[in-house]
Amino acid sequence: MKIAVVSENNKISQHFGRAEGFFVYDGTNKEYHKSNGHGAIPGQLKELGVEFVACGGIGEGALNNLKSLDIKVFSGLEGFCDDIADGFFKHILVNGEAVCNSHEPHHEHHHGHGHSCNCKCGK
Repeated sequence: MKIAVVSENNKISQHFGRAEGFFVYDGTNKEYHKSNGHGAIPGQLKELGVEFVACGGIGEGALNNLKSLDIKVFSGLEGFCDDIADGFFKHILVNGEAVCNSHEPHHEHHHGHGHSCNCKCGK
């Protein structure tokens, strides 16, 4: 079983599509992979055999793309990547479901406990 945690400076990225890269964990090993660009991460994850992905916030398009590839998503998370993966393998990772549907130029996410951003999702 593999989980990917999208990363910005060893912390979970708060915007899936803008992540600089991601760590892939299999319970024993950890590998870092640089993102091939906006929209490329789902295909990269599928090629690596990833079954789960963890992120802060994620747009509906990326979420639907991941679902079509049978990759399950944990969103609305924050913290260090290693801690997120550890929680996953200990079965204590909770899905915050932070899904945003806005890609406005000044769209910023501030996901923490619960979901809070200036997108049009109304949360």
